[in-house]
Amino acid sequence: MSAHILSQSNTDGWAKAGVMLRQSTDAGSPYYAVLVTPGHGIVVQYRTSQGASAGQKVIIAGTVPTYLKVTRTGNTYSTYTSSDGTTWTLLAGSSMTLNMSGSILEGLAVTSHNTGTLSTVTFDTVSTT
Repeated sequence: MSAHILSQSNTDGWAKAGVMLRQSTDAGSPYYAVLVTPGHGIVVQYRTSQGASAGQKVIIAGTVPTYLKVTRTGNTYSTYTSSDGTTWTLLAGSSMTLNMSGSILEGLAVTSHNTGTLSTVTFDTVSTT
């Protein structure tokens, strides 16, 4: 799944917007995501098992607008970035194996990281191929 994140409100330095693959809609579900933040660049995050703590795999410099993509090959998940949405570059150190079996969910992810404050994000060029 890929998306172009055009804008993001700065509700917190760790507010996040991006693409996510996850096992289920349960809040504690295993997942793999690439997200852009207003204050900390682009981060790859994951949860390895139900209810486990989230971890960070890679953090690089970056801000909106940006193109982000996550891929799955078997149980291997990887992140790609692009400046034009056509030519994609594998983010070094982003690939990892997660044991998410069967069908998984893919979608856009947004959090304000600030309780009681909504985050506004503009996405376009969303693709599930």
